Amino acid sequence: MLDKKIAQKIADEVMNTLGYNINVMNKNAIIIGSGSPDRLGTFHETAMFAIQNGITCEVTEAESKKLRGVKPGINLPIVDKAGEVIGVVGITGDPDEVRNIGKLVKMTAELIIEQQETMNRFYSHRNDKEIFLNTLISDQRSISEEEIADWGERIGYNMESYRVAVILSFGGDHQTPEKGNLEKILNQIKLSDSHLKDDISSVMSGGFILIFKTLKKTEPWEIESSITAYLEAVNSGEDAKNMQCFVGSYYLGIKGYVKSYGDAYGMYRSGVYKKDQYMYFSHHHYFWRLYNQLDKETYTLAVEPYIQKIQKYFGKGADEAMITMRKMFDYHFHFEQVAGDLFVHKNTVIFRKKKMEECLGFQLKCSGNDNLLFMIILNHYEKLKKIKDQTIR
Repeated sequence: MLDKKIAQKIADEVMNTLGYNINVMNKNAIIIGSGSPDRLGTFHETAMFAIQNGITCEVTEAESKKLRGVKPGINLPIVDKAGEVIGVVGITGDPDEVRNIGKLVKMTAELIIEQQETMNRFYSHRNDKEIFLNTLISDQRSISEEEIADWGERIGYNMESYRVAVILSFGGDHQTPEKGNLEKILNQIKLSDSHLKDDISSVMSGGFILIFKTLKKTEPWEIESSITAYLEAVNSGEDAKNMQCFVGSYYLGIKGYVKSYGDAYGMYRSGVYKKDQYMYFSHHHYFWRLYNQLDKETYTLAVEPYIQKIQKYFGKGADEAMITMRKMFDYHFHFEQVAGDLFVHKNTVIFRKKKMEECLGFQLKCSGNDNLLFMIILNHYEKLKKIKDQTIR
């Protein structure tokens, strides 16, 4: 397509290189790009003849005086890849002087147009992929599963392939990196042989990369092995040091994409991550799915009263107590490891645990239903604190 923007780009680039005045006419012989702004929008009679006959037309000084909107020079038809004449490029000057550079100007114009069309197709395809991916993970779709599958096939994906959602997050505490940086990282990932043409990927507005990774096998341990090998192959350099990965489980059909993404995104937003671990698989973290499915009323009436009680009981030491409890669960009640991590004495950890049990009215052990309740309390406490800290910043 030859529009005003491309036409002026042709005129400017050729003039800067060769020094001759250039006019670019559309298929209606209207000048839409020129080194002489006063000629823009005017009709070029010789260009119309060149378009109608598909030939190069030379105009001498004497001939130009008899024609409408024409100056001496040479006018060459611009032909697209399909062989259709879509416009004309004209070089102002004595035909004997500009004749030899005519083919070069014509070739340059056609090359610029082809490059622009290639870029347009690239961005159109990328936008189609982004819209498709957002539709794929939406739980409020306006089109059927069959239509989504057909859409994916048209873009070039085999919708019969097995896939799981993989969220890649970069930066500490989910700080949102610039989209341009994430685009660079994703482009590097795509260069790897381990990233397949059938892998669906995009930078998401939430500040992370989403990949629906294609798999050969769907058993949980096979997913772990495949994704681990994939990430080792595609990630290198400084970016890999700051990466955390959240992998959803495999589910059947088009609905499975929403569920797998829900698993990965639920972990990503829940606060399950630790600084010393960079990969999380949802089949190891079903607790977080339960946590995310509790309704708001449950939090308000059952969970938050416990949090208020803890804050009142410990006062300014509430954060310290809850951090100790988190470490206690992370280290599976190995008090010496907790103490070493927090740089306190083992007896201090035991003391804080007993104080927490006094406050809650139930014991914290290595297993049991009370632990599940406390884990929900602890996770919600951390979530509320994170929201408060972000608001302050």
